[in-house]
Amino acid sequence: MDSQLTAFAALVRGELAHQDGVSRFSPNRRFATVYSEGSPADSVFFVESGLVKTYKRGDDSKEIILQIVAPGEVFGEQTLSGEQNRSSAAEVLQEGIILAIPRELLLRVCERRPELWREISAFLAAHKRELEKKIELLCLRDVKYRILYYMAELARAFGAKAGTTEYSIPLSQGELASLIGATRETTSTTLNTLAREGVIKLGRRQLIVPSIEGVLAAANHQSQAAKVP
Repeated sequence: MDSQLTAFAALVRGELAHQDGVSRFSPNRRFATVYSEGSPADSVFFVESGLVKTYKRGDDSKEIILQIVAPGEVFGEQTLSGEQNRSSAAEVLQEGIILAIPRELLLRVCERRPELWREISAFLAAHKRELEKKIELLCLRDVKYRILYYMAELARAFGAKAGTTEYSIPLSQGELASLIGATRETTSTTLNTLAREGVIKLGRRQLIVPSIEGVLAAANHQSQAAKVP
C-alpha cells in the first residue's frame, strides 16, 4: 500500500471512525452494492475489512474495474472534489466491514484541524498516481505484463496466507480481466501459460502467487522481451 494511503487510513481510524454520524455496516454477501453510478455522492468510504471494487459498466454491459479497495483503504473520495453524483459504482468482492463517513462531517473536522488537509491532499495525489499507472498499463503494456504487475501489487496488499509463504488473491479470472482491461478469453489463456511456467497457481475464485519475487522476475523478463525488435 502506498505510504500516503497508509497515512490517510491512520487519519480515518484516529480522527473520524468514532465520530457521531459515521455509519458502520457489514455487507454479508458478495456483489452487494455499496453505491450505484448516478447515486448521490455524499460520503467517503473506508474498508475496515473485506474487499470492494469500484467500476464502470458500458451500454454493452462490459465492465472495467477502476480500483480494488483492500482493508485500510478509502474509496468514493471524489465527493471531496465536488462530485455531486457518483460517476462509477462500487460492489463488495469479499464480505467485511465498511465505514461510511459523511462528506459534511469530514469537512467540519478539517475546518477544526486544517492540518488534516495535508493528509487528504497527499492521499488524493497518491490515488491520482495509481490511475495514471493504470492508464499507462492499458496503453503501453501487453496483457501478460499487466497480469504480472497486478499479481505483485495485489499480493503485497493482501499479504501471505497464514502459515505459508504463498499469497492468495480473491479474484476470479473474469474479475481480473475487468481489472486489466482484457477479454476473459485472453486473460484465461495467459493465466494458464503463467501457471504452466510455475509463476502462479490457479484456484477457485482465487489466484495464488507462490513468490512475489518470481512474479517480478517474470514481469521484468516480459518487459525486456517486449523491447526486442
